[in-house]
Amino acid sequence: MNAAILVPPANAVDPVVELPDLRVYPAGPQRKQAFFELLVPVIEAENTRIAAQRAWLKQLQASGGASSRDEQALLATLCDDYGLECNDDAAIDKLLTRVNVVPLSMAVIQAVEESGWGTSRFARQGNNLFGLRCFSDGCGLTQAGSGRGYQTFDSVQQAVRTYLHNLNTHDAYAELRALRAQLERESREVTAEALIGALKDYAVRDDYQDVLLSLLRTNDRLIARHRSDDTV
Repeated sequence: MNAAILVPPANAVDPVVELPDLRVYPAGPQRKQAFFELLVPVIEAENTRIAAQRAWLKQLQASGGASSRDEQALLATLCDDYGLECNDDAAIDKLLTRVNVVPLSMAVIQAVEESGWGTSRFARQGNNLFGLRCFSDGCGLTQAGSGRGYQTFDSVQQAVRTYLHNLNTHDAYAELRALRAQLERESREVTAEALIGALKDYAVRDDYQDVLLSLLRTNDRLIARHRSDDTV
C-alpha cells in the first residue's frame, strides 16, 4: 500500500508548534514578510500532500479502479478521511471532487483576515489562523462577550490541514468544490479570485468576500515571491 500519500514527508516543513508573536514587528512590510515566510511553506507542504493523494487517485482511475487489497484499503481510508460513503463504482469520482488543492494565495489571504496577520489571540494562543470554530461545551478558546468557542491546534501545520480539510469536506463549501471541478473540466485556471466568490458561507459578514478580494489584490504579488519553485 502506498501509505506515504496519506502523510507529508517527514521533513517537508519545519513544524511551527508555537506561533511567534508577530506583534514585535510593526504593522506593514516587516510583519507581512514574517507572516508569509512562516505560513507559505506550511500551506505548500499540505497542498503537496493533497496533490499526491489526487495523483494516486487519477492513476487508479486510469488503471480501471482498485484491484489489489492494498489499493482497496487505501481507497477506503481516503473515503473515510474525506467523509464519503464509497461503496460503489463511483468512489474515485466522488473523491476527486474533494481531494484537491486550494490556491495558495486564497489560503494565505484568509489567514490574514481571520488572524489579523497572525496577531489575534486565537492565533497566538491556539495556532488558529483561520477562525475555525468548535461547538462542544468547554472546547478551545472562548471569545469574550459572545461565548463562541474557537479550536486550538498543536501546530500551525495542523491548523492549515484542518482548514483545507474543512473546505474539501464541509457541506457549506460544496459550491466551492463544484466550481473548482468545473474550472478544471474546462481547462481553466483555478484561481483564488474565482474561489473567493464561493466563500459566502465562511463568515457572517456581508462584505467578507470583498475584503478578501481587496487583500488579494494588495498582497498577491508579495505572496507569489514567497512561493517555492516547485509549488503545486
